[in-house]
Amino acid sequence: MSEQPLWEAPSAAPGPDYGAGPDRLALTEAARRVLNAVRVTTVTGDSLTEATELLERAAALIEAEQMTGLHQQGVMGELTPNFDSRDPMAFFPFSPIVGRLNPASPPVELWAEGEEVHGRMNLSPVYAGPPGLVHGGIIAEIFDELLGVVNVVNNKGGYTGTLTVVYRRPTPLLREIKLRAWTSGAEGRKLYASGEMVCDGTVTATADGVFIRADRQLYDDL
Repeated sequence: MSEQPLWEAPSAAPGPDYGAGPDRLALTEAARRVLNAVRVTTVTGDSLTEATELLERAAALIEAEQMTGLHQQGVMGELTPNFDSRDPMAFFPFSPIVGRLNPASPPVELWAEGEEVHGRMNLSPVYAGPPGLVHGGIIAEIFDELLGVVNVVNNKGGYTGTLTVVYRRPTPLLREIKLRAWTSGAEGRKLYASGEMVCDGTVTATADGVFIRADRQLYDDL
């Protein structure tokens, strides 16, 4: 087992609270730490019982006040996405992929460099598939966000139409993986984007996506 705590990864590091306040960010980081620890724990007996009771008590405290209504990855309560900042992490603070305020988001960090989006990730066993490797579904999920974000960075946001992922080599857990995405054209309402994952200089997976620019009618229907 790694000597470094599994939760010490990019999205778990201290960062902007995106208007939610430092206490809310601290709560999310604590929950992410618990998620990682529970995945690999071998604790038994009284310690396991006590931990379960503490978690149940914490859940009851948090469940006492809940937001109801339409949930979105970029909006909760009075928070709204900040598409003017050029910070992809600010677009969707509650994203299940890059949301610093979503404890279920994997440790993925994205940033804009010109018209491209770059990033890094270091995934814990929470996201394991084959032994020592990232689950293929998680890889596809991350690509979906990565390619969607590069469209938003270039003022071309849209909904995912198709996503094609090519798994070239296994993507390892507990290793830094570099991410890169770029736009690759447009045709009418169709937007095209591509991306790659790289570990130690080797491309482990690539993706191509077709996104559909939303019109007002589609937004109203949704």
